[in-house]
Amino acid sequence: MPIANNHKIKVLIADDSALVRRLLSEILSADPSFEIIAHASNGEEAIKYAKVFKPDIISMDMIMPVMDGLEATKEIMQNLPIPIVIVSSIYKDQDKILAIKELEAGAVAVIPKPEGPSHPDFAETSIKYRNLLKIMSEVKVIKRKPKARIQEGKCTPQNKRCCNLEKISLVAIGASAGGPEAIRIILQHLQHPVKVPVVIVQHIDPHFTESYSSWLDSSCSSRVKVAQEGEILTPGTIYIAPGKRHLEITSYKSIKLGEESKEAGWNGHIPSIDVFFGSISKSLANETLSVLLSGMGKDGANGLLKLKSSGSYTLIQEKSTCLIYGMPGEAENLGAACKSLSPIEIAMEINNLIK
Repeated sequence: MPIANNHKIKVLIADDSALVRRLLSEILSADPSFEIIAHASNGEEAIKYAKVFKPDIISMDMIMPVMDGLEATKEIMQNLPIPIVIVSSIYKDQDKILAIKELEAGAVAVIPKPEGPSHPDFAETSIKYRNLLKIMSEVKVIKRKPKARIQEGKCTPQNKRCCNLEKISLVAIGASAGGPEAIRIILQHLQHPVKVPVVIVQHIDPHFTESYSSWLDSSCSSRVKVAQEGEILTPGTIYIAPGKRHLEITSYKSIKLGEESKEAGWNGHIPSIDVFFGSISKSLANETLSVLLSGMGKDGANGLLKLKSSGSYTLIQEKSTCLIYGMPGEAENLGAACKSLSPIEIAMEINNLIK
């Protein structure tokens, strides 16, 4: 039975390896903020213990017997939404793609399993694991409904008084937790070919950037790729910011990447959405449609305000469709958004403006 302590973060660890469960427990137990309330060896047990013990957060493996982490995540997010962090060994590209599908199912983050005590990166990966669970335990997640056919409704024209938009030559999107699924929906419903370049800064573990790009590429008709230093933006191409480097757009519509860094960046993120949006606000705002999607914290909110003030047409994801309304909510509070729309409506708005 769990120990009653309102000050501790209650954690359910789901992994089919007893050795890994013990390792993760020891890593978390080194911080008195955590309380391990239950261990599960498969997805079915994870669902059962989630209902019984009501943890603040679940550390979930991907590949387990009886029921895997993906099915368990879907079940939990549809019926008893709890923040789920996917913690799994990543050996193959297929594993990374599966991890991205976990985000689509409602997991708030994915991270490679921490290294064992004999590994030189043990301390670093342990701290990263603890910090991620601590942050994500505060996320207020919502129920995820089973996928249904998306009905295309009417989308009103843009608010002309909101911005000084002349023409759309760039779409800029920032997202964090909950963003992958929203971005997938947007890209799937954009006209093909897209007549402008689309650049995306998504907070995601650097191990998964390439797989995230590949997953999106296979999910939509447009070409999706990881951005490279000095690339000239090309209409019809979707660019994903690489991990560990800030991404900026120059006045010549080329990619500028910062130096690779492991240190916490602007607003605690590398790449930072604020840095990304800020670069566009300097010279390209009045030809950019800017979008801030689901995510925890406030990265991107100030940048979106700069863009709006400089003439950009700015959109945020509508609250009821967000996994986490932190970033869009902060932007709304600042008055940075011209409109609040669902992902499908965002796609329709883009299509209407770049005909």
